Amino acid sequence: MITPPNLLHKEVPALATKLASFFLLAGLLLFPYAIAGSNFFFALLVITALLYHRIFKQGWFICWHHYRHITVGILLLIGFNFIGSLWGPLDSLAIHKMGKQILWLFIPIIIGLTYYNTSLRKHAFIVISLSLFGHLVLTTLQYNGVIAIQALGSSELDASGFIGHLSLGFIYGIWAGALIVAAQDSPKLWKFICYTLAIYALITVFMAHGRSGYITTIACLSIVLFKVTFPKQWKQKFIAFSLLMLAITFFTLSYQPVKDKVVKTMDGVSALADGNWEQADIRLKIWAVSLEVWKENPYFGVGTAGYPDAAKKVLQRPEMNYLKLRADEKDVFYGHPHHEFLFALSRWGPLGLLALIYLCYQWVKTGWKKDWQADTMNAYLVTGSGVSVILHGLTEPSLNTHFSTLFAIVVLGFGLSISHKNKQS
Repeated sequence: MITPPNLLHKEVPALATKLASFFLLAGLLLFPYAIAGSNFFFALLVITALLYHRIFKQGWFICWHHYRHITVGILLLIGFNFIGSLWGPLDSLAIHKMGKQILWLFIPIIIGLTYYNTSLRKHAFIVISLSLFGHLVLTTLQYNGVIAIQALGSSELDASGFIGHLSLGFIYGIWAGALIVAAQDSPKLWKFICYTLAIYALITVFMAHGRSGYITTIACLSIVLFKVTFPKQWKQKFIAFSLLMLAITFFTLSYQPVKDKVVKTMDGVSALADGNWEQADIRLKIWAVSLEVWKENPYFGVGTAGYPDAAKKVLQRPEMNYLKLRADEKDVFYGHPHHEFLFALSRWGPLGLLALIYLCYQWVKTGWKKDWQADTMNAYLVTGSGVSVILHGLTEPSLNTHFSTLFAIVVLGFGLSISHKNKQS
């Protein structure tokens, strides 16, 4: 991969590069623990990069000239978030959704910043690894009842720390894969550390109750096995993948909480197949409601912030009683449909759904077409994050929740940036 020349002809002042790098690293360090704290440093990062605009311009140049298709996909998604507010309620939720689109600025900022600070990639990987490892320790303490953590979907029985079980598997599956990739060319000591952390992350993911986390983690490990560890040895690929699936199956059958979760899911799907909506998995009921929301607004959807009110109106219709919902269940139907693609369809109609599909397709395609031998880490980061966004998005709003969205964007930014060994002056 040949790096584009610095078209701006001037170096960014050292102070600006150091400040922006510090703000990025500080935000990553706080990322799993304090949303407000990490957002504070990320805001300073954006301000610094825009004030010293050559950082942003250099990153934007690389995005547009080397990754135009995925850049167009991102712009389309941003556009629907803003334009979709014209035919939906313009309230605090709409402003919140539009404000969240600033996160996509991280991609050109990270690309431009790593262009000028060639050591940032390594430092960022170390910092986020230390941060995620510390969070793993907290989840272990939570699981053993040593500490209590108050977070959505996180408890002693479902230890997932401050991140919560909805995003835990998404984040740690991608990270575990990156650790295995990093171990390939590392000295023995660091190789041991990377593998140990990866195993620790995998165990924690499968002890938590996030079902999509199991799937995304298996997908990330499969990408590493097939494209990095055994790129051409099909026999070794088959053996390694078989051993991986056997180990996961054994763990699932032997660890009762995970087994109960999987069995409950299978029973919920089976109940729907038999027409028993009362026993059907609740996500299937949520998806049914989201489809009704879309049917009432089939062309343009209900707008960026229109879903909660639309879902409430649908649930008030007598013909929806077939879902057999309890009064305490209805609250989970109002925020989002627990499905990124149905969320896009119901908010923006078929065009919005196509825009999201286009972005996801280009995301994975961009990573898959990279040079997996010379640019291994970048290829994995882009492909792994793209595949995870798609798979996680089948049961969660993967680009509409804080932890998964921010992590996916940061990983994509570093995946599209230029590694030091591939930089040519």
